[in-house]
Amino acid sequence: MKTIFRYSRIVFLFFILCCMTILLSNCQKEDFIALSDEDSDQPEWAGGDTDANDHIQANEESGTTRGGDYGDLYVLLRDANGVPSMTWRDLDEDGEQDDDEFFVQPIDADGNKIELDQFGEVPEGAPVIEVDFGRLNIVRSPQSVLDQAFEEAMKVINAGDDFTLDYCGRLSIWNYNDNDVLVLTKTIDSPRENMAMYQYLMKYMYEETEENNNQNRMGFLGETYHIDPLLLATGCFSAGSDKTGTVDIDEVVYINGFLDCTGLNPILNEHDYDFNNDENYYWNFTEPRLGDAQFQYKRDIYKDRYIQFLVWDNEYFPLDENGISQGPVFSIYEIFEGEVDYKGIGDQPEFTYDWSLSDHTKVLGFAIAIDDAVQVLDFIHGDSNIIFLPNYQH
Repeated sequence: MKTIFRYSRIVFLFFILCCMTILLSNCQKEDFIALSDEDSDQPEWAGGDTDANDHIQANEESGTTRGGDYGDLYVLLRDANGVPSMTWRDLDEDGEQDDDEFFVQPIDADGNKIELDQFGEVPEGAPVIEVDFGRLNIVRSPQSVLDQAFEEAMKVINAGDDFTLDYCGRLSIWNYNDNDVLVLTKTIDSPRENMAMYQYLMKYMYEETEENNNQNRMGFLGETYHIDPLLLATGCFSAGSDKTGTVDIDEVVYINGFLDCTGLNPILNEHDYDFNNDENYYWNFTEPRLGDAQFQYKRDIYKDRYIQFLVWDNEYFPLDENGISQGPVFSIYEIFEGEVDYKGIGDQPEFTYDWSLSDHTKVLGFAIAIDDAVQVLDFIHGDSNIIFLPNYQH
C-alpha cells in the first residue's frame, strides 16, 4: 500500500512540474521567438522587432520621397528616360524649393496628375493605377537566387558553338553534332535565368564589370556574334514576364530598381531618395554609355524571323521523316502587320502599341520592344500549329 502511495505522489509531482514548464515557456515566448537559427534567411524583424524592418520605416527627413521599393507602386509621371518627375510641399510657405519635401507624382489613366494630401500621400479613393508585376516578382528573391540562375545559364552558354536570338529575342545556343553540322541545342527559356541575364546586361552591357577580373562574361556575344546587348535584354525581360498582359514604362523602371540596374551612365534624379536616404539613379536610355546614341527600337527585326504553319486554309502539311514540312512560311512581321490572310487560322492578334509604327526611342522604345516580344511569345509559344524556323533563308 505504501508503495502505491509513493508511486502516486511521484506521478503527481511529475504532473505539477510539466504544468509549470508549459506555463513558463508561454511567459517567455517572446524570448524564444527572438532566438532564430543563424543559418536561416529569416530577417531580423521577423521575430517582432519592427524597428529593424527598413521597408516599413516612416520617412522622417525632408527632402526624401515616400514609398520605396516595397511600398504601393503606382504609375507615375515620368520623363523620356523613365525618371520620375517630382512634386514638392512648401514647408516654409515661402514659395522656394530649397529645403522642402519632395514626392513622386502619380497619374491617373488619362495621364492627369493626382493631387497628393498635405503629407505627400495618395488620398483614399484616388484613381491611381497600381503596377502589376506578375511572375516578375521573382526579381525580389535574394540576390543569391539570381546569382545561381546566372551561373546555370552560363554553363550552357559557355558550352555553345554559335548563338542567335529566337522569335522573341531569347538567346539560342547551337552546337556541332556528330556530322559536324550546327544544330540548335537549347533556347534559354527559364524566367529566372532570363531575369538574371537581364540584370547582368542592364548593369554592364558588354563593358568591364566589377567582378571576374573586370572581364564581361557575356561580352563575346557582341564581339563575335554581333548580338545587341539591349535587344537581348528586352528578350530576357519578355521571357521573365507573364505571357499575357502589357509591359509598360513603369514596370520596366521599377524592375530596374529592384535589380539595382542603373547602367553605365546613370541619371541622378534630384530630391529622389530611397529608404536608406541614398540618392536614386536611373538607367539612361538617351545616352546608355558616354557618346552612345539613344536607344532605338525598330520592328524590322521581325522581318528576318520566320514561322511556318502546319495547317493552313484547312490543309494539313505534316512533318516528314526529316522534320520538314511543306506548310506556308511567313515572317513574323508579315503576320503581325496583317499582310497575311488569316483564313482558317483566326483573327489577327491585337497589340498594345500600333504595330505599323516603325521605330520608338528611349524608355518607351525599350518598353515597346519588350511588350512586342511578350506578345510574339504568347502567339507562338505552345501552339503546335506554328513552327519557328531559326535558320530560314528567304
